[in-house]
Amino acid sequence: MKADLCQAFCNDIIVTTVPAGVAVSTVFRRDDGDRISFYVIEDEEGKVHIEDDGGTVPMLEGAGVDFETDTRRRALDGLLESVDAVFDIEDATIKTKLFPREELPSRALDFVGVMLRMNDFLLLTQEKVASTFRDDAASAIRAGIGDRARVREGEAVSSRLSEVKPDMVVEASDRPPVAIFFGNTESRVHDAIFLYQTATYEAKEKLSVIALLEQDNSISTSLRRRATNRLTTVPVFRQDEEAAVSRIVREAIGSG
Repeated sequence: MKADLCQAFCNDIIVTTVPAGVAVSTVFRRDDGDRISFYVIEDEEGKVHIEDDGGTVPMLEGAGVDFETDTRRRALDGLLESVDAVFDIEDATIKTKLFPREELPSRALDFVGVMLRMNDFLLLTQEKVASTFRDDAASAIRAGIGDRARVREGEAVSSRLSEVKPDMVVEASDRPPVAIFFGNTESRVHDAIFLYQTATYEAKEKLSVIALLEQDNSISTSLRRRATNRLTTVPVFRQDEEAAVSRIVREAIGSG
């Protein structure tokens, strides 16, 4: 077993001699698909330091992570400090301080561990983007509905349709309720389809189900086709917020 594990972790490592020292390409990959790589550079006194390939922080910034905010910068500095490293703004590299060469194996493992944890910044950004969409969409829908209907959030449509909870339920007098799902993930669109089928074929309750997408490409083409063929409507929010909300309002209360 030990040999198998060593083979899995070690056989795919690529070590190349370069003018500055040694370049190491690991089996692990960043979110952009590139291997996590680093350089080992030795000084004249035989001590070494590790630095990344200069792509880690720029990749995250390109994906929307803002390290200019105090919170993010403190988090970055704290993470790098755990491996005695800093971010060099001038050449966009992450560098450790010098250390004895015999400490290289353990230091290299710790450094790669931090490189993997850097992806957490991207996950937080994606969660923030999703949260912003939910907040913006919910606020726009509430404003569009006004006092013309009852709006519930995070609740089941009814006791017979309690297995899946929409993001919003709009209930107007003398009209079927409207269940709204914010389709920023494919799972939520699947939830919308499931609720529609349950209401139609099992509970036999009249219900309009809407999956509001954030962008045109929020879900796959095949899932969007399924949703369009089954749900009441699948509007797109960004770049056409007013029209998307008006479509929901018309379905809920019968007028824009």
